[in-house]
Amino acid sequence: MTHNYRRFLVIAVLMLAIPAPVRSHPSESPRIVAGKDAELGQFPYQAMLRIQMEKGRALCGGSLISEEWVLTAGHCVEGASSFEVHLGAVEFKEPEGGDGRTVLNSTEFIRHEEYRRESVSNDIAVIKLPQRVPFSDRIRPVALPTGHDDYNRRMAIASGWGKTKDRGGAAQRLQYAPLKVISNTECMLLYGPGTIQPSTICTRGENRQSTCNGDSGGPLVLEDDRTLIGVVSFGSAIGCERRLPVAFARVTEFTEWIRNKTGVAAGSGEGTTTESQ
Repeated sequence: MTHNYRRFLVIAVLMLAIPAPVRSHPSESPRIVAGKDAELGQFPYQAMLRIQMEKGRALCGGSLISEEWVLTAGHCVEGASSFEVHLGAVEFKEPEGGDGRTVLNSTEFIRHEEYRRESVSNDIAVIKLPQRVPFSDRIRPVALPTGHDDYNRRMAIASGWGKTKDRGGAAQRLQYAPLKVISNTECMLLYGPGTIQPSTICTRGENRQSTCNGDSGGPLVLEDDRTLIGVVSFGSAIGCERRLPVAFARVTEFTEWIRNKTGVAAGSGEGTTTESQ
């Protein structure tokens, strides 16, 4: 296997193709890969993205950063024509009669201009919602980080509806798991210096926890104050259950880009918004 081929696979491993119409898939282990069920309102910034692609539909995650912007991974918008954005949800499939979630359809997005699929670099994008979303106990923006902390050895939380095991389907309920941030030097032992860059942040689950297919674009927040520090990017091509590091786009490296594109400033839990560009 060539190094470039491996890079292609690690991007693909965290994005999940789903049939149309979207249906939840049964799983023997209802968790993110050794995760737990989320409660309603526990992760009010979490977005589910059902993405219309040229050859079908795909599942990614995202983070609400203001009344009208969702942050996700650059590879989640590659080849996309529209996004069905679910906010305030915990169940994968909306029950008959609804569950009070907000669902919006968007066709506007901005991907980082220096995104490179081959090197998994600058893997970040923003989606503009068609209207402003009112905040509530179930829907609220995440805080963007300030400064340039490397967060090494800090505990963080990843969440999403991605696969719960390598041969499983999408989780039927939002899952979350604690992950420990590791140094980029340690992460390079698996992925190599060409893939792990200063704009990458890596984690490892101490008890088999990991993100998996369908979690791409979703949030990694600090366990203690829920500041957003990562956007799910890629994992090992050999599977999600191998106790190997998972890589995220390092949000501290992109706060200026986010502000320039959306007007959303770092350092505010309410996602302070100015005039969008």
